[in-house]
Amino acid sequence: MIYTGAQVLFYALCAALSPMILAATFLVLRSERPRRNGIAFLSGFVIGTAIACVVGLVLGDAFVERLDAHDTFKSVVTLGLGLVLIAVGLQARHAPPQPEARSSRAAAILATLGNVGPAATFSMAGLLGFGGPKRLVLTLLAMTAVSQASLRNVVDLTLVALYIAVATVLVSVPVVLVVIAGEHAAELLGVAQTWLAEHATVIRVWLSLTVGVALVIDGLLRMLV
Repeated sequence: MIYTGAQVLFYALCAALSPMILAATFLVLRSERPRRNGIAFLSGFVIGTAIACVVGLVLGDAFVERLDAHDTFKSVVTLGLGLVLIAVGLQARHAPPQPEARSSRAAAILATLGNVGPAATFSMAGLLGFGGPKRLVLTLLAMTAVSQASLRNVVDLTLVALYIAVATVLVSVPVVLVVIAGEHAAELLGVAQTWLAEHATVIRVWLSLTVGVALVIDGLLRMLV
């Protein structure tokens, strides 16, 4: 139970560390309707993450039941994702300064988040919560760990809830602050948004390298144990 919980927490932290998600949250919270749009964004993001968890649990059950070498599979996937993130971090480190690169879907969402209503904000947040390749792989690894542990249903649900809570923390904390503190929190978030924009490349490099190295170590340890 403790080991599985540690795995789930580790993958959730890796999924949560996303400058792009934080930038999207800032855009929503500095729109004309920060409270309503913020609540809609948080709701959609949590639901999108929950749907990804359900998909991960289904696939995790399939791997546990049908693959005798699911531990090896998890090790290879973890190691592979870690190496990709390290490569991305090193490439960004040596590249000339430029606007933060994003997928076309993420770029389209960020371009419109500050000018839409709660319904559209909810839908876009759901897509972001479900995740791109990195977030989806981390969710799959976490849910496979839950399935593999063969714990009681209540414990499984608790671990899933832990993953969702931690993986969405960069959205939930700013939204709760704005809902409670209103304009005062919005002003602070404006300063944070400016700082994030100025240091986006450095943050992306170090997050990619840190998370990548952690995943490589995790994958190697799984292979050796």
